[in-house]
Amino acid sequence: MMAMWRLLLTGILTFGLHAQPEADSVLAQIKNHMVETLARQPNYTCLETVERSRRDGSTRKFRLQDTLRIEVALVDGKEMFAWPGSKQFEDRDFRELIPTGTFGTGDFALHARSVFGGNSPVYQPQGEQKLDGRPAVQYDFRVARQRSGYQIRTRDAEAVIGYHGSFYVDPQSFDLMRLEVVGDDLPSQLKLKAIWDRMDYAHLRIGDGDFLLPDSSEIVVIDLNGEESRNRVRFSACHQYAGRSTLSFEDPDPAAGTPAPVSKAELELPANLDLMLSLVDEIDTDKAAIGDPVRAQLTGDLKWKGHLLAPKGATASGRISRVERHPNFTLLGVIFSELESATFHARLDLSFDRVAGVDTLKPGRDWLMNTPPLDHEGLVPLKAGRVRVLRGTLMVWRT
Repeated sequence: MMAMWRLLLTGILTFGLHAQPEADSVLAQIKNHMVETLARQPNYTCLETVERSRRDGSTRKFRLQDTLRIEVALVDGKEMFAWPGSKQFEDRDFRELIPTGTFGTGDFALHARSVFGGNSPVYQPQGEQKLDGRPAVQYDFRVARQRSGYQIRTRDAEAVIGYHGSFYVDPQSFDLMRLEVVGDDLPSQLKLKAIWDRMDYAHLRIGDGDFLLPDSSEIVVIDLNGEESRNRVRFSACHQYAGRSTLSFEDPDPAAGTPAPVSKAELELPANLDLMLSLVDEIDTDKAAIGDPVRAQLTGDLKWKGHLLAPKGATASGRISRVERHPNFTLLGVIFSELESATFHARLDLSFDRVAGVDTLKPGRDWLMNTPPLDHEGLVPLKAGRVRVLRGTLMVWRT
């Protein structure tokens, strides 16, 4: 069985927004239209929801493993990622956010820019087709490895590969409807048999404008043992990216009625303190996804050597780190990273002790996890099927 944590996928594509003259006048019009369309896109962000499934060679149906939610932004032609509700996007390797399972980049914008704006693809017209009952014009394309920027990474290896595929456009507007990308000649060190990606496009409203954006995609990866990993991706809640912030060292103007910001003390918690936390929000394993925010409150004052460190009611915040769905159990993972009140803030590096008020399975061979535990992750093995971890459920952690 393929270990999901061993596979990570990234599409790194090079492109230029200058279409070259084509012998096929229709193709030239399509490329020019798409280059102009992509160039008009604003910096924007969407919520990306990824359903990750697997199947082996003996089964026909994919089985849902988990669901992931993450914010993805296209800023000055570059994809950036952040957890939902985060204060800002960070320009860092996405594997720092998503260290486990199959995940891909490039679907948000980069694949389309490479196919239509780059000089690498060789095109072949395939005529008019029907796509989901709608008229479409199909073109096939191929990019040799020597001219490709498509990079595949696994835990053990990485390589640039060539690829081929097809795109479908509306015959009247020349708008892109679907883009398909298939990897070619996968090097043996990747230990992969096949990989392909399909992206569907639609017009979405952002601010006062209407833009052609990816609406959904599907990535399938097959390893040498015939096990398949499938990611089904949906983009939603798209809006224009506003990443600018203003830093001022001037005192606030009392006449303006703007209150001065409250300065919070930064607190460093000593080791070996027990934190009794009560969940603020219910966790429904049918709806929960990796990346969803989690909040809890201290059930009592946190003291050390007779000194009050944090009052009862201080809020711990974190995220769901896993919701592994197995035939006979569900494994819930939670990581708390911050503790704060109106007057202080503390970073948390906790170890999980126990949970009370919810039925859990005892550790053992019956609930082997897909991926190794993450740093500071609390693992709660639950029964299979839908489980609600209710508001008020108590969790004990230690600093």
